[in-house]
Amino acid sequence: MKKTLFSIRTILFGVLVAALSQSCTKLDEELFSEVTPDNFFKTEEEFISALGSAYTQFGGWGAGDLQNLQEFTTDEMAAPTRGQDWDDGGQWRRLHLHAWTKEDGVMSGAWNFGFGGVNTANRLIFQFQSLVTSGQVKQEVADAYVAELQAVRGFFYWQLIDVYGNVPLVTDFANAEATPATKTRLEVYNWLITDLEAAVPKLSKAVDGTTYGRMNYYAGQALLAKLYLNAKIYSGTAQYDKAIAACDAIINSGKYNLESNFFKNFNTDNSGSKEFIFAIPYDKVFFQGFNLHMQSLSYLSQQTYNLTAQPWNGFCSLEEFYNSFEDKDVRKGEPGTLTSPALKRGTFIAGYQYSSNGAILSDDGADLTDPDGKQLNFGSIGTGKPQINELGPQAWRQAGVRIGKWEIAVGGTDNLSNDYAVFRLGDVLLMKAEALWRKSGSATDAAALALVNQIRARAGVANLTTLDGKLSFDLSGAVVPGGELFNEMGREMAFEKNKRQAMIRWGVFTDVTKWMLPAKNVGDIWKTDAYLTLFPVHKDKLAANPNLKQNPGY
Repeated sequence: MKKTLFSIRTILFGVLVAALSQSCTKLDEELFSEVTPDNFFKTEEEFISALGSAYTQFGGWGAGDLQNLQEFTTDEMAAPTRGQDWDDGGQWRRLHLHAWTKEDGVMSGAWNFGFGGVNTANRLIFQFQSLVTSGQVKQEVADAYVAELQAVRGFFYWQLIDVYGNVPLVTDFANAEATPATKTRLEVYNWLITDLEAAVPKLSKAVDGTTYGRMNYYAGQALLAKLYLNAKIYSGTAQYDKAIAACDAIINSGKYNLESNFFKNFNTDNSGSKEFIFAIPYDKVFFQGFNLHMQSLSYLSQQTYNLTAQPWNGFCSLEEFYNSFEDKDVRKGEPGTLTSPALKRGTFIAGYQYSSNGAILSDDGADLTDPDGKQLNFGSIGTGKPQINELGPQAWRQAGVRIGKWEIAVGGTDNLSNDYAVFRLGDVLLMKAEALWRKSGSATDAAALALVNQIRARAGVANLTTLDGKLSFDLSGAVVPGGELFNEMGREMAFEKNKRQAMIRWGVFTDVTKWMLPAKNVGDIWKTDAYLTLFPVHKDKLAANPNLKQNPGY
């Protein structure tokens, strides 16, 4: 049983109530329900049940279009086109090649994810405030729920300003404009910080089953830390002292600890992790949406895990990123060999693959130009061949190591039951380390190194003595300020939607020669334009709302 207040019943009810959500940006069909303040919102249990609809939107976090924007545009992930598979009009290649357009559907999906969360939070804030006005609920009772909803809304606005920058600012459900105008990223950031700084101190400091899966005080501080760490990008003004203070509020509370086993954070039954600050309680039956294994694994992997559905053979990681992990790094794992399946679990699933009964898997439909023929070998590990021969259209069916960070339960379905840590202590330690380093400018900042080395000690690798170093994907070998810190953040937070933000902060997001497939020639001069650090507003959103402004460059 997951240790969360959101029981099965509560989650299901939240899905029902979510139908009430109306979209001020014309994103959703308008629906109606019989749930009103007159026949509901009478008890604390009903108040909390109503909050469930604010959290159902997080179901799209584990695997969805926001993930695709945050991951496929970096050195961590790609979806090669393998013959007729994973072409989709070239969308996946365009994401990786920084050649996306305002017509690509992923741009609409991420927008809907963000504003769906904003709109639901706004509606519930309005309902709680209406209960106070009508005298049905005391102000001090409503304040705690409203603050929690402000934090939820703040999370979605954080993602919106991160990927789109300039977006409408909608905070009033009752008087929301049908076609709100675009506000600048700076305007939205300033409002967001003010709103969260007022709300977070009102949140519960309980760390137990009553707050698991909810935005409590420490989750609010983690959200503020993310905003402060990226403040120079979002607003033009650095806020490293505030980032450190927000991290310290979590670290010094004594309520969170690094798990001695890194993978305890990613097990199927991981809701007891001491490291989780805010997690999404996925469930294969009652709260679905986390299907990363289906997107990544080969069709034949169904036999490895005895899955009830066949995976889609899509998402994989890149060779340089895989090789940035030392072989003894427990986070990397082991590849399978011709004589044995992998004996150690890792962030990656690599090498030769076996069925659950111990037989090496063979693909009768494999392209015979694959370096290993019919034997399934993710990434062609041990063959001396490139892990991904090309992005398409004729990528090998076994190209690329696959994503195994989250445990794949034997006998599982097309949905995982692993909880997804949106904020965890390992990330907070690294955020504080970066803020300290950026303040001091010293590659040997003792406090920053100590924090990074806590993370490395758990991974079983030697301490760093400097934060400077070569970026993992830079084939030129040039030493970069904070390069080793950047690399460690990548290894620890792999596939957790962290890398794009880090690449932008380090100023290397547009240095695509250094990491992009298939640009492997160090001598190439190939940079993408700076405007690509923001994504375009989808053409359908512009057509529906004449008051929206497209981002520059599109």
